[in-house]
Amino acid sequence: MNEHKYNTIFQLGLNNQNKEKFIQFECVRASELCGGWGDRLKGILSTYALSMVIDRKFTIKMLRNCDLRKILKPNEYNWDHDQVPDNVKSKEVNIGWEFSYYDKLKKDLSLFENLKNFQLIKVRAGIQFGNVLRENKNLHKKIKRLGYNVSEFHIVLSLHKWYNQLFKLNNESQKKYESLLKRLKPNDKSKLICVQIRTGDPDSSVRRDYYTRIEYWRFINKNILNSSDSKNYKIFVTSDYEIVKEEAQSYFPNNEVIYNKDSSFHIDKQGDDECRGLESVIFDFHMMQNCDIGVISHSGYGLLALLNRPDPFKELYVYSKEHKHLSLTHNNQSRYFSPWKNLSWIKYSKLGDIVFF
Repeated sequence: MNEHKYNTIFQLGLNNQNKEKFIQFECVRASELCGGWGDRLKGILSTYALSMVIDRKFTIKMLRNCDLRKILKPNEYNWDHDQVPDNVKSKEVNIGWEFSYYDKLKKDLSLFENLKNFQLIKVRAGIQFGNVLRENKNLHKKIKRLGYNVSEFHIVLSLHKWYNQLFKLNNESQKKYESLLKRLKPNDKSKLICVQIRTGDPDSSVRRDYYTRIEYWRFINKNILNSSDSKNYKIFVTSDYEIVKEEAQSYFPNNEVIYNKDSSFHIDKQGDDECRGLESVIFDFHMMQNCDIGVISHSGYGLLALLNRPDPFKELYVYSKEHKHLSLTHNNQSRYFSPWKNLSWIKYSKLGDIVFF
């Protein structure tokens, strides 16, 4: 991007601040439930999508666990919340994990349009409510004017573009990223398998029994490391359970297994001064943009990490449940996830292959 274009985008919102209206994703209170990085990113990107169609400047104020600005910097778009003037008239919209908002936003945006007298709208959300905006016929012309095909105005289909418009690593993490990437993909023949295994929240030991970790290793051996060029593969492992990474290292003696230590936890379960932990989780997420093959659990973090690639559906395999025989919507998906049993490998090659509302 040339310097003039960068400055133009980055300065958006800094001029005429007293007149400009903002919509801000927030996760700030020590006691509030924000979810993990996957949930927070769903809310961030949904609010970003909404900002485009209602013509409000988008900002992020994420201070829970750690100030996000210590880890990620604005890239092409300045989302820094400091640009919002002090003492502006504001209104909070708490979407949370309430899927009824999907039905509301499919029909109209009165929920937000009725707040035109508020200079700042604060949004709290952990779901992909932005995906239904394309289903609102009143927004089709606006979406097209923004330069999108209506069908592609969706987090999964625009994830890599939007994520990189918003974020870049801080300088220290960027150096670490470049160094690790050289190790993961040292030459043009190198191929990277990314494994992301969600075993359950730290206080949910029962769920851990539903995941048979050995199935991941068997799948990789049988379906990927069965060719003459298997020596060119390296394996990058992420998980919420540190033992998983160590297991992988012992299971694949002929391939280098690489992982980031001390990133095995759910950030919403951590305290409120956890920059190191949050940085590790986001670093792993950022690194997985480079995966050639994904072998992952059915979790928001893993799905978003592997979908955040230039070709989101490239060789992506999810250990999940078949659902084609069910009539699932966002309103009745709980019967799909409970009980979480009878899993199999599903190739995620297009929207609808996996239940991911």
